[in-house]
Amino acid sequence: MKKVYLFLLMTIGLVSLSMAQVSVSGTVVSKTDRTPIPGAYVVLKGQSVISTITDFDGNFVLELKQDKGTLEITYLGYQTQSIDFSGNQKLTIALKEESNSLEEVVLIGYGSSSKKSVTTSISKIEDVKSIATRPVNNVSDFLQGRAPGVTVLSDGGDPTASPKIVIRGTGSLSNETPLTVVDGVPYYGPAINPNDIASISILKDAASASIYGAQAASGVIVIETKKGKTGKPQISFDAYTAYQSATNLPTPLNAKEQADVYNLAADNAGVPRQASHDASVNPWGQTTRTNWIDEVFRTAPTYNANLSISGATDKINYLTSFGYNKKEGVLIGNDFERYSFRVKTDIDLSDKIKVGENVYFSKSNANGFAETAGNTQGVITNAMWMPSAAPVYDSNGNYSGTVPSDRPDLLPFAGAYGDVYNPVALLKRPTTTQLNSFVNANTYIDYEVVKGLNFKSTYSYSLRNDNYKRFSPRIPEIGRTNTKNSLEQSNAITNKWIWSNQLSYKKYFGAHSLDATAIYSAQKTDYEYFGAIGYDFDDENAYNQYLGNAKNSPNRAVLKSDVFEDALSSAIGRVMYNYKNKYFVTGSIRRDQTSRLAKDNQVGYFPSGSAGWAISEEDFFNVEAIDNLKLRASWGQIGNINSVGYYSYNVPLSSYNVIVNGNGDLNAQGISLNQLSNPNLTWETSESYDLGLDATLFNRKLSLTVDYFKKTTKGMILPGLSDSHQGADAAYVNAGKVENSGFEFTVTYKDAIGDLDYSIGANASTLSNKLLNLDGYNNNGIDYVVHGDNYKNILTPFRSSVGEQLFSNFLVPYMGVFQSQSEIDAYTKDGSLIQPNAVPGDFKFKDSNNDGKIDANDRVFMGSYLPKVTYNFNLNLNYKGFDLALILQGVGKVNIFNAQKYTAYNASLNGFNLDNRVLNAWSPTNKNTNIPRVSTKDENLNYQTNSSWYLENGAYLRLKNINLGYTLPEDIIYGSSLRLFISAENVFTSTKYSGINPEVGGKGMDLGKYPVPRIISAGLSLKL
Repeated sequence: MKKVYLFLLMTIGLVSLSMAQVSVSGTVVSKTDRTPIPGAYVVLKGQSVISTITDFDGNFVLELKQDKGTLEITYLGYQTQSIDFSGNQKLTIALKEESNSLEEVVLIGYGSSSKKSVTTSISKIEDVKSIATRPVNNVSDFLQGRAPGVTVLSDGGDPTASPKIVIRGTGSLSNETPLTVVDGVPYYGPAINPNDIASISILKDAASASIYGAQAASGVIVIETKKGKTGKPQISFDAYTAYQSATNLPTPLNAKEQADVYNLAADNAGVPRQASHDASVNPWGQTTRTNWIDEVFRTAPTYNANLSISGATDKINYLTSFGYNKKEGVLIGNDFERYSFRVKTDIDLSDKIKVGENVYFSKSNANGFAETAGNTQGVITNAMWMPSAAPVYDSNGNYSGTVPSDRPDLLPFAGAYGDVYNPVALLKRPTTTQLNSFVNANTYIDYEVVKGLNFKSTYSYSLRNDNYKRFSPRIPEIGRTNTKNSLEQSNAITNKWIWSNQLSYKKYFGAHSLDATAIYSAQKTDYEYFGAIGYDFDDENAYNQYLGNAKNSPNRAVLKSDVFEDALSSAIGRVMYNYKNKYFVTGSIRRDQTSRLAKDNQVGYFPSGSAGWAISEEDFFNVEAIDNLKLRASWGQIGNINSVGYYSYNVPLSSYNVIVNGNGDLNAQGISLNQLSNPNLTWETSESYDLGLDATLFNRKLSLTVDYFKKTTKGMILPGLSDSHQGADAAYVNAGKVENSGFEFTVTYKDAIGDLDYSIGANASTLSNKLLNLDGYNNNGIDYVVHGDNYKNILTPFRSSVGEQLFSNFLVPYMGVFQSQSEIDAYTKDGSLIQPNAVPGDFKFKDSNNDGKIDANDRVFMGSYLPKVTYNFNLNLNYKGFDLALILQGVGKVNIFNAQKYTAYNASLNGFNLDNRVLNAWSPTNKNTNIPRVSTKDENLNYQTNSSWYLENGAYLRLKNINLGYTLPEDIIYGSSLRLFISAENVFTSTKYSGINPEVGGKGMDLGKYPVPRIISAGLSLKL
C-alpha cells in the first residue's frame, strides 16, 4: 500500500511541475526620453494568442508555460523590438522611434502636416530635446547652423543679447525680423524658456509663411511647447552649471613697450620725444602694474534649472513648468537672471468640445553696464588704451586714472597717455538695472460642428513692463574726467491682444483628400513710454539714487515720452488637396489691413500657391534604392509691415523746450516738424519662388532635401534722400527692389551597427544678395544709400548701391606697404606723385579712378558681412546608455570691417596704449608685415583712409557644441530615468580673422565687440 501512495505522490508532483508557469513582466518605454508607452503590444514570438497590452504606466505581465523564448513588442511610430527571456524576469524595453522622415509631423501655419504632404520650403529642426543640455539663453542661439538658409548672426557674448536671425537673405534696409509663433499664436515677448520647447519648424518661402501675412516677410519660426503624455504623471528636472571664458583676447603693450613704441613713433615723425616716455624722467611709466584685459575679463558661471510636472488621460492633458537661469558675463560687473513659469492645459469637455489655456510668465533682470561697441566708452577699447603702468586703484583705494590722483608728481605726464576711462571703473561704478516682466495668456475653444468641420476661437493677451535705471557717478580720476553725475530712469508698458477665429474642414473622398482653412484674425497694440533724466546729486550712495534727490540746476532736467497704437486685421483662406498621396496642390490668399498706412493704402492682398509630385508613388517608378522621391514648387507674396513706421503717413509733431531770455529760464515750449509725412506710402512686398526635392533612400536610412529659391522685395520702404532746404528729415518712401537667391542642401544618414545607433547630418546654403534698383528714392539720379555707421566719425565703410549687396563695404583698395622711396617715386600719374606724403613704411592705395590722387572717389565695393555660404555638420552616437553629439558650424565668403585696428596700431592719436602686435610694424629691418610704420603723424592717412586694409576674411569653422551623456540603467533607478552629461560650447574656432571673434554682429563693423565665450557645462536630466 505504501508503494501505491508513493507512486501517486510522484505522479501528482510531476503533473504539477508540468503545469508550473513562468511569469515575465516589465515596462515598455520610449528610448528617446524614457517615458512609459501605454498600449504597446507584447506577444510571445511564434504564438500570437499569447499576448498582452501595456497598461497606463507602460507595464505588462505575461504568464507563460515555457521558461525560455522571445517577446516581440510593437507600437505605432516605433520600431518593433525582440527581446529574449529566460525564467521569471522583469524587463525594461526601450523602443526606438521610426526613422521615416517623410512621415514625421511638421508644423505649418495654423496647423500641422506630414512631411510627405508638404509642398513648401519648411525646415524642421532635429534633436530639439538637446536644447535642455546646452547652455543657451534663447532659441536663436540654438538655431545657429541647424537649418539651411537660416543665418544666425550672433550679437556677441553679452548675456542680455539675442542673435539676429536672417532667413534667406536681407531684403530691406528697414527692420527685418522673423515672426515667432508659439503654439499657434504670434508671439512678441522676450525669449521663452528654451526648456519648454518640444519642436521647431521654420517657414522659409512665401508660400509657407504667407498665411501669417504682413509680419512674415522675413520668415516664420513656429514653436510648439511641450505637453503631457498619456500615462502616469511625470516629473522632470533638468539642471546644469556652466563656466564661461573669453578666448583669443588681445594683449596690450606693457609699460616699457609702450614707452619704446612712442619714442620710435616720435623719431619716425621727426618730433621730440615726450618726457613721459623717458625712463630717466618718468621711471614710473616704465613699470607694468596692470594687464587691463585680464582685469576686465573673468571666468563667469551660469546656473540653469527647470522643473516640470506633466501628464495626460483620455480627457485632459496638462503641463506645468518652472525655469530659472542665472548668467554672469565674462566682463566683470554684468549679469542676467530670468525666472519663467508656464501652465498649459487641454481639456475634452465632450466628444465635440475642447478647451485649453496656455499661460507663460517671465521676469528678467539685467545688471551692469558692458558697452563694447561705443566709440569712446567701449570697455575693451579702453582696456587696450589704458596705460599698463597705471594701477586699478590708487593708494587710497579710489579708482586710478592714467596716473594715480595721489601722485601729484606724475600729473605733468598724464596728458601723454590720452583721455581714457579706467575700464574697471567703467564696468563697476555705474549702477544699471533693466527689469522686465512679461505675461502671455492664450485661451481657446475648439468645437466640432460636424464630422470633419471644426471651429476654433483663440484669444491671446500679453502685457510687457520694461523698467530701466542707470546712475552715472562723477568720474574724478585723471583721464576722461566728468564732474557731473546723472540718473536716467524710464518705464515702458506694452499691451497686445490677438483674437483669431478659424474654420477647418478635412474630408477624404476615396483617393482624394481635402483640407480647407478659413481664418479671421485681429490684433491691437498699445504702447506708452516715459523717461526722465535728473542731474547733480550731492550724495551718490545707492540710497540716494532717486530722481527726487536730483538738484537739477537750471535747464538740466530732461523728460521724454512716447506713445503709439497699432492695429492689424487679416482674413485668410487656404486649401490643401492631394490625390492618392501622389499629387499635391495648395493655394492661399490673405487680406491684411494695417493702421500704419493712410486709409486708401491700408489693405493689401497676398496670394500664394504650391504643388508637389510624389514621383516614387507612380507605377512606372521602380528604383529599389529610392524609397520616396518628391518634387515641389511654390510661389507667393507677402506684405512687410515691420518696415513701416507707426505713423509714417502722418508723422506727429515733436515738442521741445525753448530758452527765451538772457538768464536761461526755462519758460516756453516749442513744436517742430522733424520728419515729413508720406500719405502715398504703400506696402513693401516680398515675392518668392522655390523649387525643391525631398527624397529618402536605402530603406529610409538616407534623407535628402534640395531647394533653389529666389526672393524679391519690391517697393522697399526706407527714408527718402533728405533735402537740406526742407528743414526736416525726408519722408519714408517706397523705393527700390532687392533680390536674394541661392541653393540649400540637407542630408542625413541614420543606421545602427549592433548596439550602436548613429546619425550623420550636414546642411549648407548659398546666398546671392543684390540691390536691383532704387526707383523712387530721389529725383536726382542718385543710385546709392549711404549708411551712418561709423567709427569716430572717420571710418564710414558701408553703402548700398544698385547692382551691389546691401550694406556693402565701400572702400579704397589697399595695395600693400611702400618698401622704399623708389616705389613711392614710381607711383605717379602724368609725372606727379599719387601719394606725395608717403614715406617708406606707409600704405599704398589704389588710384581706382585714375585721377592721380587718393580720395573718397577711389572707393570700390568689396562684399558684405552677410555670408554667401553657411554650413553645418552634426554627429549623434548612442551606445548602451552612452550618447555623444557633435556640431560643427561655419560660414564662408564673408567680410568684416575691423575698425579696432584704427586705434590698435595707430600712434598718431592721443597717446593711447596699443595692441602688442604693433611691435611687428614696418621698419627697415622688418618689411614683411601689413602694419605700417609707427608715427605720431599720419600724413599719408594710413589710418584715416576708408581702405580695404581694415577689411578681413570673416569665414570660420567652429566646433559649436560637443555633448557627452550617460543614461543610468533602469534597474538602478526603476521607474525613473537619469541622464548625466557634460557639454562644451564654442570649443574652438578656425579663422583667419585677426579680431577677437568673427561674430561681430550688426553690419559687420568690429568696434571691440563683447566676445562670444567658450562654455563648459555639466548637468543632469531626471524623469520620475
